[in-house]
Parts: sequence; structure tokens; C-alpha cells
Amino acid sequence: MKILYTLLIACTLSLPSFAQNDLFERAQSAYDDGRYGESASLYERMISNGVANAEVHYNLANACFKNHELPNAVLHYRRAAYDLPRDPDIAANLHFALNAAGAIEPTPSFIERSLSTLSKNEWIIIGTGGYLFLTLILLLLLFMKRQRRLLFRLLALPIAVLALSYFGWRYWFLLNKNPEWVVSRTEATTLFSPIEGSTAHFKLPLGALVRQTSTDSKGWIEVEYDGKQGWIKQEHIHQVSP
Repeated sequence: MKILYTLLIACTLSLPSFAQNDLFERAQSAYDDGRYGESASLYERMISNGVANAEVHYNLANACFKNHELPNAVLHYRRAAYDLPRDPDIAANLHFALNAAGAIEPTPSFIERSLSTLSKNEWIIIGTGGYLFLTLILLLLLFMKRQRRLLFRLLALPIAVLALSYFGWRYWFLLNKNPEWVVSRTEATTLFSPIEGSTAHFKLPLGALVRQTSTDSKGWIEVEYDGKQGWIKQEHIHQVSP
């Protein structure tokens, strides 16, 4: 009886993964057959079910691009890039999608570009490794008194790793605080002030990536694009969450 009960639980737990695999295969098949809208819908179902890895976002972006949905393509290419920042295919396709939208690609500083080379999870792993290494050296200092001079020199390595991982984590923290957005409506125009009827500032191409710099309690977002800042209603843009 216990064996049957265990098998029943195992089968029940495996049902969601079987369902997701089925959705993934159906989405790929639809894409291969040129049914891009159907493929995108199936990938979106996977994401709504909690399967939101880089591969799903990348495949969804490809389907959206083929289906002439540039804002969604840029959105999901960018989300895939957050998880796999060094993937050349994701970077190339994002660049191509932004070009197709007539949008200017973001130009981060050298420091931002360096810190974004690793994902948030990778920085957390590196920081955890540095902390464990530091703890080990401190423990060795208690028991290996003759090697203290060497161990004190080694302390510099985990401290440097922890400092670097802090700045890497801080980059993603600030990106979460002031996230990127994708322009999801045509004729999106920023204003000089977060007030209806304020003077128009500059237009944003459909599918452009913008960076939030400030917010307003009435649903206005101040964004930066191509070195300029302006206010736009939140309903015209879609957030890219890190």
C-alpha cells in the first residue's frame, strides 16, 4: 500500500512538468510550421505557469518578432538577456529587433557594461563563494598560528571578491529600482512635465527600450532615452523586470 501511495504522489508531482514539456513541444512545432501567433501564445502560457527561463523568453521573442510584434519581441529578448547576459544569439537578436523598430540601443557606461556581464544570480553565487572562502581563512587563522602571515595575505582575495560582488549585486538592485521599459504604443510622446497638456518633448519609437529615472503618484514615469529625459503615461510602456 505504501508503495502504491508513493507512486501516486510521484506521478502527481510529475504532471506539471509533463504539461510544460507538452506546451514547449507544441510551441516549437507551431513555430516550425509558421504559426507564430499560436507559438507565442503557448510560450506565454508557460510563463504564466511559472516557467520563465531564458530559453522560453528567447523562443517567445522569436515568435513575436516573426509575428510582427516588435514591442513583445524586444521585451522578451531583454528578459532573456537578464538571465544569459553573455549569450551572443540573444544580444544579436535584440540588436536586430531594436534596429527593426528604428530605436536606439542603450549605451551603458563601461562600469555598467562590465557589471552586467554577469547575471544577478551569478553575482550572488560569487559573493557566497567569497564569503565562504573568507570564513575558511578566518577559521584557519585560529588553528594555524605558524601560517598567519600567509593567511593574512590571502584575506585580500575573498575581500576583493566580496567587494566586487557587492557592486555587481548593486547594479541589479538599481536596475530593479529604476527598471527598463519597452514602448508598447505607437505615437508615444514624452512631455516636459507629468501633467496632461504639458509641452511635448520627444517621441519614442514603438519597441524602444527606455530607462526609468523617476515616477509620479498619478501614473507618470520619467524615462531616459538617447540622453534625453521626459515624462510619459505608464499605459504607453511595459516594464522589463530584472
